[in-house]
Amino acid sequence: FKEYLEETFNTTITEEQVRHAVHVANQGRLALRRFYETMKNDPAPMEGSKLFNVLYGSQFKFDKEAMPAEIDAMKEYEEGEKPERRKRILLTGCPSSGAPMKVVKAIEENGGNVVVYENCGGAKSVDRLIDEDAEDIYQAIAERYLAIGCSVMTPDTNRYELLERLLDEYQVEGVVEMTLQ
Repeated sequence: FKEYLEETFNTTITEEQVRHAVHVANQGRLALRRFYETMKNDPAPMEGSKLFNVLYGSQFKFDKEAMPAEIDAMKEYEEGEKPERRKRILLTGCPSSGAPMKVVKAIEENGGNVVVYENCGGAKSVDRLIDEDAEDIYQAIAERYLAIGCSVMTPDTNRYELLERLLDEYQVEGVVEMTLQ
C-alpha cells in the first residue's frame, strides 16, 4: 500500500514521517479527549450540540499540529457559568452529523443533554491512541483502528466495554439509539 501511495502521489513516505503523523494525531485525540471529558461535570458545562460542533469541526482542521492548542484554548466551558442541570443522555448508533442532529436538538428541547456520543465522531474516536513507540508502527496503527468498538463489527466486545465505562464515567441517565432508515 505504501508503494501504491508513493507512486500515485509521486512522493516518498518515510517511517519518520509516519511516526510524526501518528504523534500529531495522538496529540489531537488527547486534546479532544480533555475537552470531551469536561462533560463529566454535573451539570455539564455546555449543550451536547455545542460539544458535537467542536468534535465534528475538528475533523476539518487542515493544520493538525495547531488543533490541540485551539481545543485547549476553549477552557471557558470548564470555568464559565454552568447551565442548569438536565438529564444526562448517551447517544449511540449512527453518526450524528447533518440531519441526524435533529435528534440531538429534540433531546435538548425536551430537557435532556447529550453528554457523551458513542458513535463514529464521539468518544470512541478519541478513546484509544496509537502506540508511538511500537517497533512496527504500521502494526500499531492497524491495532488501534481494529480495536475501535464499531457498531458494525462483530464480535464487538470493545464496544460493550466502552459503553459500560461511558455510562459510569458520564453518569448517564438515559440512552438513545439512533438508527437511520
